[in-house]
Amino acid sequence: MTSQAGMAYWDETTKELLGWPEVLAMLRPLSKAGLQAKRGMRPFLPGEEARWQERMDDLCAVRAELDEAAWVKELSDELRAVPEIGALLQLIGQGASLRQVDFFEVKQFLWHGFAVERLLAERGLCFPWWERLAWEELLRKLNPPGDLVPGFALAELSGDAELVRLRQELAALEEALFAEKKAQGDRLRERYGRRPGQDGQLVFDKLDGVLGAARQDGDLVLVQETMFEAVFGVAESAVLTELLQQREAKLTEIEDQETAALHALAEEFRPYARAMAQALEAVGRLDLTLAKAMLAKKWEYGRADWTASPALSTGETDVAEPASDLQGADAAPAAWLLEGAFHPVARSAVEARGGEFTRLDVELQPGVGLITGPNMGGKTVVLKTLGLLQALAQHAMPVPAKRFRFRPVERIGMSGGDEQSLHSGLSSFGAEMQRIAALVNGQGRALLLLDEVARTTNPEEGEALAIGLASYLLSTGHTALFASHFPGVTEVPGVQLFRVAGLKRGVLDQLAETNAPDGVLHRLHSAMDYTLVKSSPGDVPKDAVRLAECFGLPQAVLDETRAALQRKEGPTT
Repeated sequence: MTSQAGMAYWDETTKELLGWPEVLAMLRPLSKAGLQAKRGMRPFLPGEEARWQERMDDLCAVRAELDEAAWVKELSDELRAVPEIGALLQLIGQGASLRQVDFFEVKQFLWHGFAVERLLAERGLCFPWWERLAWEELLRKLNPPGDLVPGFALAELSGDAELVRLRQELAALEEALFAEKKAQGDRLRERYGRRPGQDGQLVFDKLDGVLGAARQDGDLVLVQETMFEAVFGVAESAVLTELLQQREAKLTEIEDQETAALHALAEEFRPYARAMAQALEAVGRLDLTLAKAMLAKKWEYGRADWTASPALSTGETDVAEPASDLQGADAAPAAWLLEGAFHPVARSAVEARGGEFTRLDVELQPGVGLITGPNMGGKTVVLKTLGLLQALAQHAMPVPAKRFRFRPVERIGMSGGDEQSLHSGLSSFGAEMQRIAALVNGQGRALLLLDEVARTTNPEEGEALAIGLASYLLSTGHTALFASHFPGVTEVPGVQLFRVAGLKRGVLDQLAETNAPDGVLHRLHSAMDYTLVKSSPGDVPKDAVRLAECFGLPQAVLDETRAALQRKEGPTT
């Protein structure tokens, strides 16, 4: 997906890491036009707030009507029945002719589109982009005299006297054909006591006395003969042949006349082709908006709030906003505010195993934020939640949060920390550095989500790289959120510090005392406090050894580990 300037908003890796495909699959328009509108979604970028606001107002207006279950069902049924006639409208606009079946599709669109408009009016919903098409007038052009009906048949339309005459003559020929066939059957019954069967055949036993007469009968023709029987079909009489020829000629005349009538009908619709195409697009937009509203209801969402980005470009390099005491009481309102936020995919996974998902509350200013916390503490989920909500909000979709205030960016990028590529032959570290370089050097102000930067190289250099990257990003126009175990990154001036609250006190000791590794993971999840809290420099959890003990690592390994840590940094619990 690209911006108006052709700049990529994100890449496939970021989409996958954020869980975008799974969440987007939850958005389910009902019509083909709605699905097309979904495929055409793109993010609203800085400077497009007015257009974004219009989409969000649409969403709120439809969301407010979802408690009217009967109305929602009726609207859904009508939208589901709207056919995709974009290609037909292009043909009409080009002056091409359509078939009768094509005009049936056109009428179905008009019929259900008109019903949708009436349903909108019923609830007082009025959108500036809804095409005020002359629905009834156009329906009348495809309708027989009288009440409007959903079907279409060219023969039922009035106004073509020649076509009416030809069809009357065809009906007379059909009656004559039926009469001739009946007369022929009556003659055969008088002669042989029975009519031909449904297959049009008469079968005579070889010993039947009338077989000789049948062989001479001009109304019969021998089809098959065996040792035991003779099979005759009904011969085509001269009268029947003449009638069939007349019918064929009449059908040709009718086909020519219908072709002319269909072409005239297409020409009659040609001035409306553009407006009908716009109406079809509007139906798709409404359908997509309804799908968004249904998702919003499912998530019990709070509306996203757009905060404008100040113009900070200075030549070729964007610089970060001044960040005096970003975590102080007098700091400016946060550009990003998440209250009660959750990642739908992660939440479903937690609840599927019987757990309770902890919603995310956090405030973030432009610049760099750092999350520390224990292993399995949910740091990665925090990154993914922020990135997903940012993408949803910029696509004018509902967000799974009670409140989400955000600043639009030109790009979103995520690095998962383990980018090993079998295709390129790069190691995990090499692939990670290649990806981070691409994310950092890309054009446009970005929201960067960096999970465990440089964890795949030696810790000393990895920590130095993480410190250098955090320091550099503070001087750019990007906003970055790190998840890291490196304590040195917490000492970088200007970095906003957060940590996962972690395991409740005493839980690790209790788990270690049980000496029963089975079920430890479930108990750890239950005892983990995933709340994100503000932190301070040097505040990095050190629970790894005790976690390893809970999972049953041999005591000798644990003793050696504690001894090594004591030699390096002093006693550890």
